[in-house]
Amino acid sequence: MKIKRLKIMGSNYLGLFGITNDTLCFLPNNTEEESIKVVENTLDVKVVTTNLYESALLAVFAKMNNKKAYLPEYFLPKEIESIEKEIKVKLIKTDHALGNMLELNDTHAIVSESLEKTELKLFEKEGLEILQTNLARTNAIGSAIAITNKSFVINPNSSNEEIKKVQKFLGFSGGASTANTGDAFIRNSVLANKNGFVIGEATTGHEINRIDEALEG
Repeated sequence: MKIKRLKIMGSNYLGLFGITNDTLCFLPNNTEEESIKVVENTLDVKVVTTNLYESALLAVFAKMNNKKAYLPEYFLPKEIESIEKEIKVKLIKTDHALGNMLELNDTHAIVSESLEKTELKLFEKEGLEILQTNLARTNAIGSAIAITNKSFVINPNSSNEEIKKVQKFLGFSGGASTANTGDAFIRNSVLANKNGFVIGEATTGHEINRIDEALEG
């Protein structure tokens, strides 16, 4: 698994700026060329730049697996079109900042208790198995866990029971870690897929080892 420390747009919280699957990654329009190259080489992906809801914080609003990108209906048509050029899009009728409310892979989605049943049904219709729960005393699931198709890394304030529940639901193991020298909201600091991960520059060696061990499954 390839690993690289990185900043995007001067921030160590690069996970807020990107969504990725195993072959494609979206980053904000003003991402530095050097950062784009690092992401492409580390994750083995094609990087496409776009803003969403006129914001650089792509992961706050959207999530993506290898099959589709999941976007709120309130995105601008030109933004939806820019995503559709690269991957199929599923629009979700919601008032939430959708990316904050869930994390997913190709088969499973962990979603916040704040999402309503009508919103959950839209994901179920996509063939995703759904676990609705909060983690580590937060409903911001999109910041509390990063999931690939083989592993996960989770907020270390999650209880043992929560971690076991996630492992049973996903059907594989993972682990817990902070990033960026103590930040428990791990997904804000990492972009990961089956090939590797990029992590904020302030992440310590000990944290990187724990994240690597978790994402190796």
